[in-house]
Order: sequence, then structure tokens, then C-alpha cells
Amino acid sequence: MAHRALEGYRTKKAPKSCLLALRMRLLAACVVQSAVASPLVSTGTSRPRVFVYDLPVNLTDGVPTRDDRKCEELMAGSPDLLDCLFGAEFTVQTEFGPLKVRKTDQYAMGRIFLWRIMVSADRVDHPSKADLFFVPFWYSDAFPLPTTCATATEMVGQLHHLNANTVGKHIFLSPRVAHPGDVCPFWWGHPWHRGMPKNLVDYNAPVNEKLAAGHMNAVMKFALEDRDCCWWVVGENTHSIPYPGFGSGLGPNMTKTLFRLREPNRSRPILVMGAFGMHGDPKEHSKSLRQTLANECNAHGPPICRGVVLKVVQKAGHALGLSDSTFKELVTSMLQSRFCFQPTGDTPSRKGIVDSILLGCIPVLFSTNQTRLWPWHIADLSNISVVLDITQGSPIDQLKEIDEARVIQLRRGVAEAARRLPYTIEDGTGDAVETALFHAWIHSGGRPEERQMIPSPPAQPTPKVEHHDVLDHEVAKDKPPEHWSWSDSWIAIVVCVCSIVIGVGIGFMVLKTCPKSARRSSEASKPAAYDQKGLLNNNGDYRM
Repeated sequence: MAHRALEGYRTKKAPKSCLLALRMRLLAACVVQSAVASPLVSTGTSRPRVFVYDLPVNLTDGVPTRDDRKCEELMAGSPDLLDCLFGAEFTVQTEFGPLKVRKTDQYAMGRIFLWRIMVSADRVDHPSKADLFFVPFWYSDAFPLPTTCATATEMVGQLHHLNANTVGKHIFLSPRVAHPGDVCPFWWGHPWHRGMPKNLVDYNAPVNEKLAAGHMNAVMKFALEDRDCCWWVVGENTHSIPYPGFGSGLGPNMTKTLFRLREPNRSRPILVMGAFGMHGDPKEHSKSLRQTLANECNAHGPPICRGVVLKVVQKAGHALGLSDSTFKELVTSMLQSRFCFQPTGDTPSRKGIVDSILLGCIPVLFSTNQTRLWPWHIADLSNISVVLDITQGSPIDQLKEIDEARVIQLRRGVAEAARRLPYTIEDGTGDAVETALFHAWIHSGGRPEERQMIPSPPAQPTPKVEHHDVLDHEVAKDKPPEHWSWSDSWIAIVVCVCSIVIGVGIGFMVLKTCPKSARRSSEASKPAAYDQKGLLNNNGDYRM
């Protein structure tokens, strides 16, 4: 329509001042329309609202619900709390200054997940408002035993908001790999009674136990591995979530430094590094693979290959049992290397794969099973890694044959994937926790796009809490994920009013500047079907 009006002016030889004024009026009208339309879209990212069950410390028969509760005894916001959740800090020197990272326990996912949800604005206190239901029950530092596991009936008895509509929205979590020894039989969906070996099914179980076990099959489960990568993982509806790595629990300044260190064109003088112990699944020949890689690395030496021997001593509640010097050598080597060997171990997954991506080092994998890990966080691990066949010759020689353009491309993919892998200390960062919950929401039938278009009411101020434990329910009251603040509303109103004033003023300028004949020509050229309402008329062990 605008073009037709302008053509009408041109055919009548309208003055240039009139054409300029008309263009300005059209521009102002577009601004007005944009300003009026903008408040319809939420300013915040649409995220699921999560209800967290308040399970007792022990179930009715004395079974513990979690074995890593010690962090809850610490004051919120204290350094001790962050050390408990993410591990103690240590420092490595880089060209951008000191980088402080944490000795994050590879099995810390449960306590980090729970803390992040509890302090999030997306946590709700009423189940009717929830998109997802998080159940804090897991074993982190110890293996569950037949004498300590809850039965499916006992577990369902604690889930007061579980029904046919919400069962698929309930989330259980295992900080481990969810193999038979890592989780209780209710995770498998097995009818079972206490005292039976965990790998047996009680076919003579009461009907209520069989029904409860069926519910457990339907609930969603998070673990370090799933059946897409590892067929031996137990439990239906299980999804793999990445290990907490070296980029987790960092403050804003260290996050920025780590971002710069991952830059794809940054110099990395070492071709490849490897850090692993001599163990592994004999069926997958993991131990012999590791020995071959160690021999190759020792034969070449720096700057071709740097090896870090890890003598892992797994201690309950401690990250790997490694010394400070070993941690520093491990991180420094990854930051200086283009590629990082990631051989399979006891299972296909390794914390080292996540660590290498967070530190900008291209993972070198040796099994197609490894490429299927963490699809909600990494769309295709094979696109940002190198998969080598050890039978095709020296792995180091194979890496040397990769051209520079391909290396840069892989490093760009690694840098992009690293954004979704850390477990952060701040809400709204799109980290590993928020990515997992968002995909769980979609998987359970959630429709984020519908909520995105509905403006939320202003968030009510949260009372200031000086002292509370890490799971204090006063940390985050019932707040929707769309953070529609008064400041955002006032900005939109001011922009809208100013745009209208400008549009009206320019309109008077046009009417005053343009000759009457030009105005009549414009009106004559206007089609009968012109839209009078506006300009637009459009009909998700160190695993060494």
C-alpha cells in the first residue's frame, strides 16, 4: 500500500518535501506498530515450572532418601556451600590471567540439580502450577543394598501428586550411570520386596506392588547414561545427562575467562593429550586400548602428545581422590591441547569427555556408543569429536592427517556445545540443569510456545532471607518463568507513547506540507480493500 501511495505522488510531480514527509510518516507508523506489538511477547525465556517433593530424611521403615545431605547444613551463599556442591577451587595460570576452577565430583549431579531447582525462580510451591515434579531420592556416595532400598509401593506412597496425568512429568535422578548396582529395583519397574536380591523380580508380589512398579516404569529418569548409548542401563524412560565438569560452579569472571580460552583460533601447541588409569571393561578391550594409547603417547612425547597418569582413589564425597598438582596438570594439558583422548573405561561415558569440551579440547572417541551420549545437551557428539578406529594404524598419525580447516570447524562446534554443559550457580543461564528440564518438559508433552506469547503479571518481591539452609523453601516463592518486570513494562509504554506522538506530529506535517491535489491523488489511488486498522494486512570413578 505504501508503494502505491508513493507512486501516486510521483505521477503527479509532488514536491520532494512531501515525499520525504510521507516516508517519515510511514517509518513512524511501523515503529508504532512494533511498539504496540512488543508487549505481547514475554521478555523472559519460557522455562518449565518445577515442583519439588519434600521427602522425609528417612522413609517410614528407616530407608534414607539421599546419602549426600551434608550440603544442606551450610549457609546459603557461603563459600563452604559452593565447595560442598561443586568441589574446592584450584587455580591454573593462563595467558588471560589465573583461571579458578573446581574439583567437581563426578557423582555430584543430584545435589547440584536439587540446589539449582530450589533457588530458581521457576520452582513452584503448589503442584497445580507445576509442569514437572522433581523427586529427590538417589544414592551418590554409596551403592544401594537390598536391605536399604525402598519398594515401589513405599516410593509411590510418598508421591502424593502422582496420577495418570502427571506420572510422565515426575522426574527421578541417579547421579551415577544407572547400572543394576547403582539404583533400587523400583527404578527398574520391578515388583520386589526387601531382602530379595535386586536383580530378581517378585512375580508373586501383591497387586499394589505390581501397580506401583508399573507407575515407576512411566516416570522420567535422569542418569549419566541411557539405553541409546548403553543397552545395559536399567529403567524405562531414562535420559542421559552430562557429568558435572571443570566449568561448573564458576563465577561470572571465571566463566568469561574460560570462554576466551575456548576461542577456536587460540594457539594450542600440543597435538593431543591423554589422562586415564589402566582399567576398563574386558569385553570392550578398554584396558588394552588404554595401554596402546599410553605407549603411543610416551613414544612421541611433547609437543605431539602429553600423558597424565591418573591414579584414581575413589573416596566418598571427594572428587576423584587426586592431588592438587594432578588437577592442575590435567586442566593445563587440556587447555594446551587440540585433541583429548577419551577411551572407553568401565562404561562408554567418561567425565573426561565433558571436561575436554568445557576446556575447548576436541574429544577423540573410540566407540560409536560414545557418540550417542547426552543428546539433549549435544545434538550429535560425532559432529564435534573425532572417532578413531585403533585397527587402522597409529591414532596419533590419524590425528596428524586432519587438516587445519577441519580442526577449526571442530573447535567451533566444541565451543558452542560447551555453553550447555556447565552446571552454573546462576538462574537463567541455559546451563545443563535448565537444558535438561526444558527437554524433559517437551518430552512430557509441554508446549513452551503457548506460554511464550502470554504476558505474565509482575513478579512479587521475594522477602529477604538472611540465614537459611540450601533447601529453604523461602529462597524462591511461586514465580513464573517469564520475568515480566515493571521496568520492562514502563520502557514499552514510553516507547509506544513517544512513537505515537512522533507519528501524529509527522502526520500533521504531511497534511500541512503536501498540496491538496497530491492528497486527493493519494486518496484516489487507495484500493477499496485497504485495511483501515493499520499498514499490515496479512490474511532436549572419573570414568577414566
